Amino acid sequence: MKKSTLLLVGFLLCLLQISTAQTIIMQEDFQGGALPAGWSITTNADDGGWNFGTNTDLQSSSFPISSHTLMAATNDDACNCDKSEDYLISPSLDLSSFSYVFVSFASYYYHLTYQGATELATIEASTDGGSTWTVVSEVPANSGDWETKTLDLSAFAGQSDVKIAFHYNDDGGWTYGWAMDDVEVFEPVVGVDISVSTFLVGKYDPTPTFIGFPKYFNDNLLNLKAHIFNQATEPITSFDISWTDGVNTYNESVTGVNIPALAYYDFYPTNSYTVLDGSQTITFNITSVNGGASEISTTNNSLTFSVQGVQMNPDRKYLAEEGTGTWCGWCPRGAVFMHYMRETYPNQFVGIAVHNGDPMTNTTYDSELGISAFPTVEVNRKTSIDPSELESDFISRMTTAPVATVSGVALYDQNTNELSVKVTTNILQALSGDYRLSAVVVEDSVHGTSSQYKQSNYYADNAAGPMAGWENLPSSVPAAQMYYEEVGRELLGTFDGDAGSLPASMNAGENYSYTYTYTVPSTINVNHMWVAVLLIKHSTGEVMNANKLEWELGTGVGNIPETASVFVYPNPASDQTFIDLKLTASTDISVKVVNNIGQIVASNEFMNLSGNQILPLNTSNYADGIYQVMVKAGDRTYIKKLIVGR
Repeated sequence: MKKSTLLLVGFLLCLLQISTAQTIIMQEDFQGGALPAGWSITTNADDGGWNFGTNTDLQSSSFPISSHTLMAATNDDACNCDKSEDYLISPSLDLSSFSYVFVSFASYYYHLTYQGATELATIEASTDGGSTWTVVSEVPANSGDWETKTLDLSAFAGQSDVKIAFHYNDDGGWTYGWAMDDVEVFEPVVGVDISVSTFLVGKYDPTPTFIGFPKYFNDNLLNLKAHIFNQATEPITSFDISWTDGVNTYNESVTGVNIPALAYYDFYPTNSYTVLDGSQTITFNITSVNGGASEISTTNNSLTFSVQGVQMNPDRKYLAEEGTGTWCGWCPRGAVFMHYMRETYPNQFVGIAVHNGDPMTNTTYDSELGISAFPTVEVNRKTSIDPSELESDFISRMTTAPVATVSGVALYDQNTNELSVKVTTNILQALSGDYRLSAVVVEDSVHGTSSQYKQSNYYADNAAGPMAGWENLPSSVPAAQMYYEEVGRELLGTFDGDAGSLPASMNAGENYSYTYTYTVPSTINVNHMWVAVLLIKHSTGEVMNANKLEWELGTGVGNIPETASVFVYPNPASDQTFIDLKLTASTDISVKVVNNIGQIVASNEFMNLSGNQILPLNTSNYADGIYQVMVKAGDRTYIKKLIVGR
């Protein structure tokens, strides 16, 4: 496969709502499975340009097309030929008796870039039989599956010989394609007619896209969004709105707007909604359009949205194991939503990135998890979802009481590099059968300098819509910019949990523990390491509960308590490295760098540091060679070898 298959996310689509009183000028649904009568094609391509059939007839490996009955499509991925001049041209249309003319069509097009070429789809019109063409508009890229697009052709109203062309241009490269269906040229109803096409109670997700879930946690503050549509020819310049949750009612007047014919307007009411417990219906209504002008219809001026307020169970945790890889161009979406969940629900969300096909891959973990479509998240090893569905799924699961809690203690001895993890489960409901404990070593901020650490990015140049800033990054993000979070490093025991780690029968109120030991390799930055602990029902493989453990320093030589953990990276270094500290208490820190003949080449002191600290060390003036980094924290001195080379 030359490029990644399009992976579609279930974003909300705002489809066109058009009054039945409109005048139809021309319709074509391509159900004949061939070029319709009166239509024509011009092309430089050797596959005929535009072709007709089902999605399976017309798609290819990197341009899969969702089903949509019979359709028209041009597929540059399959052809890899000259599709710079692929025109699908309508019959001549007599628009002399119309004042307003629009075209709508179902579109499957993403405006993607590959190997420097960016595809382009345009709607064009001709008044001289097709000798010359005027670009009416570029076709917007889809944000989800098939979408209905509507464009204004009123500049050509009054003309007696108008042809409309659907023009695909592959920019001289090997790009993807465009599929379309259900073309309709029409004059909208004349007059004033506003409608509420969608109404949501919710918030922005990290992409950012405004979302509305059926459930939210009680007492959350939510915003409201109404997607308003002008269904007729008269511009909408003002209206009044009211909304109510059944307890409180809010009113606003909206003035100074200009919503043209068949255009949308997003309106956000000023007041927020505080989530009430239980099922609530919020109603949104529009009145007094254009100062009270008579509307063609008012039946579409109101919509409702139902929200259920729920309470989070404090004992419930949520395990999300995300299949990802640096080669996966859609996986930035996984990184965005996993980061959002970790930051929004730090005490309940246990996220692990399970890498595939890159230097961070743990082969056993990747194979056992068994994800084949990337990015995909396995929730509690029971349900597969797209990362964009994480928060909605999280809210739906976090209200039920778990059968047990999982906790523990992780001790790290940096003198031996041994990590000891004691996993404890507290039984809340009597259990019988094969239940097991398990643990996973996880590392944050994993960074590498080789080309295998660069991240493929299909959101570059806004090709697939906004994605929390990834649209502003290149299609291949350099390794130097990439730090990978929550990387699953090592399974302690087996993926399915350790047989015998728990008895076959357990009563409510009982506690059981199981201990793992692990020698941490030098490739893991222990200061960014943590442990996920799991309770697994072996018969189904479902994770019944989980938790996160931050490790503590164990006892050093001579039973002197450790005060710090020290990690130096990158190592070898060229112009800069970092001293990464994890301090158990507030401590004065001194740093000395000594070369191989005992000379001090750098020294510095830092007063009263605590917690996790990262201290930069400029090595640009160091000669190539081996150095000792001596870090004194309290009464203890830690020595790390540093290699400088260019």
